[in-house]
Amino acid sequence: MHAPDSLEPLWLLLSDCQLAIEEEIEAVLADLTRRNISGPIPALSGRSRGDAGTGTRYAFQIAGGKYDIRSDDRVRIRTNGRETLGLVLRFDRGLGLLQVLVHEWLGERTDGVELEFDPTWLLRELADRLREIADEPDKSCTETVLSMFGRRPPQLGRSEPRLATSDDLNEPQREALARLLGSANQLVWGPPGTGKSRLVARAALELGARGRVLVTAMTNGAVDEIAGRLGRIADRSQLEAGRIIRVGSDFGSTRPDPLSLEAVVTKRVDAGAGGLVRTIEDLEGLLNVRAPVSKSGGADRAATPRVRLGRLLALARTRDDMETARAVGRALLELSRQAEAALDEADIVLTTLARLSVREELRELEFDSLIIDEASTAPLPYVAFAASRAARTTVAVGDFQQLPPVVVSRGPAAARWFKRDLFRETGVVSTERGGLGLPSPQDGLCAMLDIQYRMAPEIRAIVSQFFYDGRLRDAPELAERQPSLSPVRILDTSGLDPAVERVDGSRRNSVHADVVSSFLGQVAKEGQGDVAVVSPYRAQTRHLRDVARRRLGRAAPEDLQISTIHRFQGREKRIVVVDTVDGPPGRSWFLDEKKNSDFPRLLNVALSRAQETLVIVASTQGLLQTLPADALLNRLLSHIADLGGRTDAAVLQRFGPGQSSGIQETNGLLL
Repeated sequence: MHAPDSLEPLWLLLSDCQLAIEEEIEAVLADLTRRNISGPIPALSGRSRGDAGTGTRYAFQIAGGKYDIRSDDRVRIRTNGRETLGLVLRFDRGLGLLQVLVHEWLGERTDGVELEFDPTWLLRELADRLREIADEPDKSCTETVLSMFGRRPPQLGRSEPRLATSDDLNEPQREALARLLGSANQLVWGPPGTGKSRLVARAALELGARGRVLVTAMTNGAVDEIAGRLGRIADRSQLEAGRIIRVGSDFGSTRPDPLSLEAVVTKRVDAGAGGLVRTIEDLEGLLNVRAPVSKSGGADRAATPRVRLGRLLALARTRDDMETARAVGRALLELSRQAEAALDEADIVLTTLARLSVREELRELEFDSLIIDEASTAPLPYVAFAASRAARTTVAVGDFQQLPPVVVSRGPAAARWFKRDLFRETGVVSTERGGLGLPSPQDGLCAMLDIQYRMAPEIRAIVSQFFYDGRLRDAPELAERQPSLSPVRILDTSGLDPAVERVDGSRRNSVHADVVSSFLGQVAKEGQGDVAVVSPYRAQTRHLRDVARRRLGRAAPEDLQISTIHRFQGREKRIVVVDTVDGPPGRSWFLDEKKNSDFPRLLNVALSRAQETLVIVASTQGLLQTLPADALLNRLLSHIADLGGRTDAAVLQRFGPGQSSGIQETNGLLL
């Protein structure tokens, strides 16, 4: 690692990032105070409610206080000397019952739990890391930071991939791979469904053959997707030797992820590393504790060495056995040394940007190459720190037409350094108003993936025209799809006179919720199960869930998801229903790109999640009253209507979800 000849550009960049972090911390703390969750909240009890896809659902009982806890809030959970992160699924204020998705297994029951909703500790950790770079630049790859941020001329080239795992890439994916392998810096623009994760996994293996690689992103979902692909295509010997390590959440709570740091360390311990197997058995004997087993009689899925030692430490402290507690502490220290050794030996390390900044064993590692996935959602201060860990090659893969990070502060520095993505920072995307400002196809710094595999051609044509200047192409196999429903359809609620209500600073439309519920009932009758409903407003999302549960119950589509558009970014479904919600009496400022510059990207995310069928619930007449006639949403709806894709929602409403008359009886308009 080395410092550049001139430190002034680096110091300016880092000081601007520090100011942005300060503005965001101040805004977040003010918001938490308004919501009465600025301090730790004790939970009376907690227990597991079963697996929930990417983790375990836990229910915590909270007493006292008028807490404004919201779905999708992040929560820090402390229990039995352990600490982990979770995501709020639901909070019943009347009952004080909080449901949280937790990636780590905490046991069937938890006691002495403390919940903290203040995420500013992550920002403070990030600020500390940036301060360390400024104070001791010779310990970081500062030239890499300046190059990645466009403060140095890019070093561009081309080098053909060498591994067999890259042979199945399509032409634009292979071209992007050759460019990033031959360049010191490369951006890859990947619109929806163009195989960004596929490319990242192959790039990680190619770069990993040359030196150590760090693969990172803002979300666990993105990192897990890459880890899953690597687990399927990497050489077996590389996997068995623990040379590819995922630090963070597992793919699911029902089995240990073989790429996880926990699994790799457990394998080392089972092979005799550090003498920990004997040490743990001896400690369990001292405390008269049996080795944990599952209900089926096999090994407890949660009983890794770390978990077993954690339980022993808690028990020793409860019994006031300080000598044994110190012995357990020494064993935990040896376990940490084994984790550090595993990371030192790894070819590829995968983790989130936040975890990279807070875990000491990660931030001390040195890498040859850096790959950032979902780069458009990565705040620039996090990008700067990640770049400081890589000596040679930086790759950023993403889509600047998707949603930027959510930023609470309205301060200028926060807007500049948290909402602006790397594509705009390096100048490959124009920031001037008017037009799409897309990169030139000849831009050597930015490769484009333009063959998409997700959307039906009719959906792709709309998304490509409105958001990608017509550059997206369909993979040949998409022509063979035979969707059971019309690919693109507006359910026009104008004839139902929907009215919008203000709820907790958000918006709700009960008429739209009824229309969506009727549609869901009908598609469920037709055997369609892979369905999502997305909305721009949190209040409407809650209302949609309540209406669907009350009116449909088990008659709802089997794999139904109802989410805000923000939370659904990165996912996809065969059928996607987009509820626009808005209409009279209020102005639709949030859906107006002239007042909300993020709206075009919000709309793009909503539309591009659909694989086969896209349904937009909208009051076309109402939106003409509450939005300018030439607003993006009005132009989009007019375009779909001109293609013959409009259905009067009043027709659908004649058939409730419990009636036998199905979608076919709406004159075939949805088929």
